[in-house]
Amino acid sequence: MFDPTDRDLFNEQRQRFDWSLLQNGTVCRYDNGFQLDSACTRLADLGYLVHRIDAHPWTSVGDMHTAFAETMSFPSYYGRNLDALNDVLSDVAGFDYGSDPASSGTVLAIAGYDTLAEMDRRTAGVVLDIFAVQARLAALYAHPMLCLVESTVTDYPAVGGRSVSFGSVWDVEPDPPAPFHDGDLVENVLRIYADEAGADKYVAELRQVLADTLTVLGRWQILDPALASERTAAFHAEHRQEPPPSGTRLWEIFIGLRGTGDHHHPRRPTRARSLGRRTAFRPTDIQVLRGRNRGSRARST
Repeated sequence: MFDPTDRDLFNEQRQRFDWSLLQNGTVCRYDNGFQLDSACTRLADLGYLVHRIDAHPWTSVGDMHTAFAETMSFPSYYGRNLDALNDVLSDVAGFDYGSDPASSGTVLAIAGYDTLAEMDRRTAGVVLDIFAVQARLAALYAHPMLCLVESTVTDYPAVGGRSVSFGSVWDVEPDPPAPFHDGDLVENVLRIYADEAGADKYVAELRQVLADTLTVLGRWQILDPALASERTAAFHAEHRQEPPPSGTRLWEIFIGLRGTGDHHHPRRPTRARSLGRRTAFRPTDIQVLRGRNRGSRARST
């Protein structure tokens, strides 16, 4: 749990992912599967016991009760109704089953919760409310409990006296999504301050460093450095914290990457989303213009 009596420790604890959720309540909603999976991974890494349920196949409320019972090891006498769910979740809160006192807490994560909401909106809301009430009981036992649902429904009724909040998202879904489709084209531009020789050296080293990584993903090309337009150079010079290095000019380096199924030679790429951390490829004698990478969605060709 979180310890406010140790200020240094508490300040560290408040930077954790579980704090970002629990400070807003015990029931959180996510728009898609990536966000839900990301949250579960982060909570598992913090030592939480994460119960994963996929609601997509459910065709009845009975399927929900079966999934809950099997996933959280409910006793055989579980009554498979909402009153019984309220009773057994109070036992989960007290570490009787479905939880582990050696863990950091307990998480119930349900993918495809819209399946239940479309079948029975009232039940979908009541289930979340029951969990919130029992999670409040669990807090008395120093037992954090979280319910995370993948759902596009934004108007669930208040649960445990609180609204169903949107959960914290600390990871960015890949764009284009993995695996990299053969119809996708990702394009990127890097900008650096250097003289002509320095820009050529940067590109040579960039090609060497990225070759193995990009070849695995698909067909790629890094073009020779080109001087930025006067307008672009003036804009970036104006917004730098310090003047550009003496004797350097602003260069643009274009990178293009296509999916593995495309064997056509890529044309000159345009500005687009970053392929990774630019500073990892920076020679020590060249200044990279940080934070000025232009991004756009990958486009199909």
